[in-house]
Amino acid sequence: MRRAASILGSLLLTTAIAVAGPTAAQAATGTLIVNGHPVENPSGCYDARAWPMTVENRTDRTAVVHSGPGCLGDRVREVGPGAGVAGEFALSVSVP
Repeated sequence: MRRAASILGSLLLTTAIAVAGPTAAQAATGTLIVNGHPVENPSGCYDARAWPMTVENRTDRTAVVHSGPGCLGDRVREVGPGAGVAGEFALSVSVP
């Protein structure tokens, strides 16, 4: 009987962990403005549409500016909430 209870307990714990699983990443709250184009509640990567690239971060997360398109290349700088930046060596920005 104890063995059955132990196995049942293990199964219930495994099921609870599988159902809860890792939480999905949520988008930032607010607006990211990339070269004058607003993105509401951004999440992911955004390429510059013009040069030099300008970023206004009106979100609750830090944005990361990258030297290459598709958020590849070097991390040029971070743009904290409420900050803005212009960069001639930046081609994309990500909001993790």
